[in-house]
Amino acid sequence: MPRAVGALVRTGAYVTCAVQPADAQAARDAGARPVVVPDPTRTTDVLAGLARSGLSVGDFAAVCSGLEFCLLDAAAVADLGRVASDGQAFTRALAMRDKFVQKRIVRDAGVRTANCAVLEESGSAATALPSFPQVLKPLDGGGARNTFLVADERELTAAVAEVAGSGGGPWLLEEYVPGVEFQVDGFVEGGEIRLLSISRYVQNLIEVHDGGLVAHIVLPPHSHPDLYAKVEALAETAFKALGHRDGVFHLEVFQHAEDGEIVFGECGARVGGGRTDEVVERAFGVRLHDVWARSAIGRPSGVTGSPRHADGTVFGGMNLSARPGLVRAVPSADDVLAQPGVVYADVAAAPGTVLPDTTEATNLRAGAAVVSGVDEHEVEARMRRLADWFAAQVAYETAEGATEGAG
Repeated sequence: MPRAVGALVRTGAYVTCAVQPADAQAARDAGARPVVVPDPTRTTDVLAGLARSGLSVGDFAAVCSGLEFCLLDAAAVADLGRVASDGQAFTRALAMRDKFVQKRIVRDAGVRTANCAVLEESGSAATALPSFPQVLKPLDGGGARNTFLVADERELTAAVAEVAGSGGGPWLLEEYVPGVEFQVDGFVEGGEIRLLSISRYVQNLIEVHDGGLVAHIVLPPHSHPDLYAKVEALAETAFKALGHRDGVFHLEVFQHAEDGEIVFGECGARVGGGRTDEVVERAFGVRLHDVWARSAIGRPSGVTGSPRHADGTVFGGMNLSARPGLVRAVPSADDVLAQPGVVYADVAAAPGTVLPDTTEATNLRAGAAVVSGVDEHEVEARMRRLADWFAAQVAYETAEGATEGAG
């Protein structure tokens, strides 16, 4: 996470990163000292790596992570070493990571959320929830990977067989919430929500498995006051119940199709992916990674007053995707920036890259872009045109070495 490391370095911190061998140089380039371990998501690997480097947890002023799959391990290490910890860091991190634990906590606090059950073994699927449609997902997953929308018992049985066959488990089974999905980003300080940014997904995230566009558009607060009031009320209650008093958040909610009320989806104590940081900085003038870093080392956010949405311009972030295959040619970041409304572009794919199947998860992409417009409708139209243009420009190598695709 170079952006997270960079934000920590900007605070004046001396950063050590537990990384896999392939990421060691990237950690150095970001300004950190690498401690090379087999798997930084395993607490035992991290502790052993520190010991090999002649370090101990007690040598550090803070233990943190900007990556969702490492949050629990960072909290466990902090508790173990009593590093800037009251001994409850893991408990709070678990509440912000495990989807079943999280939903139980917020439901007990009176927050509306989907009915759910833990599916511990495949044979118990039929009796887990009473009605369909349902959603099957990992308890600690991300990016909608291995997430299935099932319409009946037959589809559920097939989905369970598929996830069980790939190992892992147990899994979460929850009722499907019909309606529009939103991502909510910001930060809390001293238990107070200091920034709330609500973005409408162009298509609900689960639609990525059907080739849906992964994109979100920030809704200006003055244009959606009722939505902001409802989401803020839900978030305040949920964060209090979850013990999340300081730091950034990335929250998913739904507006129910039948009654228009807000339903809690899930929440993480991290900066949202897909260049959410670039979008929020342009929309509200707040650098979320800097806020995260300052909170991680116990400092105030550094944000004064109440951040206001930019006047006259709406921003959104999107994935740039193309079909899987070996790439021969791909548009550059400058090519993307030349398209209408694009204010930021990052193209990771290059000639020789094998593009993944982006329908498997929302965090798989060839690149990312931030698009602007006078309102959310212009932004969405520009996003859809950009998505089509980018996919059409990617050329592929065929088995015979010829070029395939538009250029």
